[in-house]
Amino acid sequence: MSYCTVTDVERLMQMEFSIEGRPSKSDVESNIARIAARLDGVAQASGYTVPVTDSQAVELMKTYNEFGAACMTWHAAFVGDLPPRAEYWCTEYREFIKDLRAGAVQLPGEDPESDLDPVFDIVPHVRQDDFFTRQDE
Repeated sequence: MSYCTVTDVERLMQMEFSIEGRPSKSDVESNIARIAARLDGVAQASGYTVPVTDSQAVELMKTYNEFGAACMTWHAAFVGDLPPRAEYWCTEYREFIKDLRAGAVQLPGEDPESDLDPVFDIVPHVRQDDFFTRQDE
C-alpha cells in the first residue's frame, strides 16, 4: 500500500509530471510503490504489523514515502549534483530507514511485536536468578 500519491510528490518537488514526460506519472507511481514496499518491509522486519493503521503513523510513513519517491525520481530524471532540497529528501529518507531498522524511532500509535521470545522455547538454556551464586563442586 502506498502512503502518498503522485500529487504529493509533485507538490514536494514543485514540478508536474505528465503521461508522456520524463519521468512520466507512471514512473513516479512506480517509485512511490517501491518506496512504500521498502518502508513496509523495514517496518515489518522491526516488528510492526503492516500496513500501519494509526493516523499519526500513516502520516509519518506518508512523509517518508514522499521523500523516498522524490529522491528516486530526482535521480532518475536529472544527472549531476543534487541540489540541497533533493539532498535533504534523500538524507531524511535514508536516516528514517536506518533509525526504524535500528529501533531508534518508533511509529506513533503502533506497538512493535518481537518474534524473538519464542526462541527461548526452542533453544535449551539455563535460567539463573538475579543473584547468581557460585556452586561449589
